Amino acid sequence: MGRLPDVFEVTSGQAASSPAVPSEVGSTPRERVRWGRVVLVALSGVVSHVFGRATVGVLVPAMADDLDLSDTLIGALGSANMGAYFTGVIIVTFTAGRIEPFTLLRAGIVTSTVGLAVIGTASSPAAVVIGTALAGLGGGGIWLTAPVIASEGVPASRRGAALGTLTATMGAALIGVPLATTALRSIAADDAIWRPVWVAQAALSVVLFAALSVFVRARRTERVAGAGGFGALFRIHGWKRAVAAYMAFAYMASSFANFLGRALEGDHEFSRTAATLVFSWMGAGSIVGALAFGRLSDRIGRPATMATVMALSAGAAVVMATRAPSAMILVAVVVFGAASFSFPSLTATFVSDHVSDRTFAAVLGSMTMFYGPASVIGPAASGWLADRTSSFSTTYSVIAALALTACICMATMRRRDGVAPQTTPLN
Repeated sequence: MGRLPDVFEVTSGQAASSPAVPSEVGSTPRERVRWGRVVLVALSGVVSHVFGRATVGVLVPAMADDLDLSDTLIGALGSANMGAYFTGVIIVTFTAGRIEPFTLLRAGIVTSTVGLAVIGTASSPAAVVIGTALAGLGGGGIWLTAPVIASEGVPASRRGAALGTLTATMGAALIGVPLATTALRSIAADDAIWRPVWVAQAALSVVLFAALSVFVRARRTERVAGAGGFGALFRIHGWKRAVAAYMAFAYMASSFANFLGRALEGDHEFSRTAATLVFSWMGAGSIVGALAFGRLSDRIGRPATMATVMALSAGAAVVMATRAPSAMILVAVVVFGAASFSFPSLTATFVSDHVSDRTFAAVLGSMTMFYGPASVIGPAASGWLADRTSSFSTTYSVIAALALTACICMATMRRRDGVAPQTTPLN
């Protein structure tokens, strides 16, 4: 099936631009990519994955001191976020055939914004759990729809770079959040501040929602298929290994950053300010990695690139599990940011290479049915291990083993992506 006509157009007070030429596998490089739309839609990933998720790792040391949170309860926060995210994915998967993707995207932003506001005004652990759950629920609506909106009309030969922009914007935000937090704490002369950061993120999410509503409009068209996701997934070559790798990544991604601040302060004797700023280095790595690995996947194939980033992530986790020097810890965090933050967009691109736009959300949603349970188990198990062993060495050793498993799964797959001559998208 050919790709559908352009659905989402950026407007600037003038007539909308003409529809893009349909982007088949054999598209010419002269086709124009609407980078303005790609970047604006990509910013929604900041709300779901940085504001609604990664910020927990940045602020949780201060939150734990204020609300007396154990590592097990901190793990429960991550599990609540990912469990609600999984619920959001299910909702999107089964409503995508009846509701426009852009409507689902905006609904996700609204839900996440409410969650951020709840956390920012929380005075008890229960309120924080509710807020993180709402942020996760909205994140499911954002992540399943943003890639298909951003990649609409993008040639297959440039799709990896386009979807890499999703992660690049998240990386930029991950740099900004720790820097802004540190600046705020410095001005207030109080390194225990955390609530105003969440409130500010809720306000920025409102601004993004307004910008999307004004500058991006959807023309009515054939909606994304809401059924048949598993059938299309099962026709993808190597789907079992791809799903296994995605599950291993889910455990790793939901645990590594969630406990990073605690591990840096507790196991590696970083000061609170230093531990907070380390997240900026992770964000810097993720920007470079998102763009570099996206382009690399256009050249050497998605499976090989996905295996590479998981091998690098495994190495970073091994360093975190040891009593390595501070400089080596910093390098490991940067490498982890560059590598692991690329995996979601690479997975989305991998799926996009094998299915039509109409079935993309349903297929990615079907994969996330497997991703969800692993992402819920990850934080809870990691926090439990940390409480039982009084360190994070075992926690990061398990993360390294699972990342290596994902690497092996993808390394044993043949190249079957949008730039390979034998590829034919499924109908």
